Amino acid sequence: MYKILVPVDGSEPASRAVQEAVSIASGKKDAEITLIYVSPSPVYFPFYSMVGPSLDADVKEIEEKEGNQMLDDIIEKASKNTKVTFRKKHLYGIAAQEICDYANDTKKDLIIMGNRGMGAFGQVILGSVSNKVLHLAQCPVMIVK
Repeated sequence: MYKILVPVDGSEPASRAVQEAVSIASGKKDAEITLIYVSPSPVYFPFYSMVGPSLDADVKEIEEKEGNQMLDDIIEKASKNTKVTFRKKHLYGIAAQEICDYANDTKKDLIIMGNRGMGAFGQVILGSVSNKVLHLAQCPVMIVK
């Protein structure tokens, strides 16, 4: 089975990465595409810890709902004209590290991602997440513009 990981964040480059993954996977027998969305953990925002743990739980619940809805919407749209198997994964933490750890742990054959995401700082250059994944991943990485 050929396993492709596509990090998504709702951005246009991520959408193009999904399209590229579908194109590649459609030509492979038994291909599987896993879409991954990484929410920043509330631990990374000092404001949340000052307000209290109940806000952490509320933020996580909202992130979980919105993240899974986005993943479901992308899968619904991408799977319309293909027989490729789709999976989804929603994680929390530092995006580049979580993406690479997940790809390594699940032995993905390829990571396909957009050159820039929705992150405030990531839009300035190549994209801090895509740049870090490019350097940290143990499998091939394709950056889609």
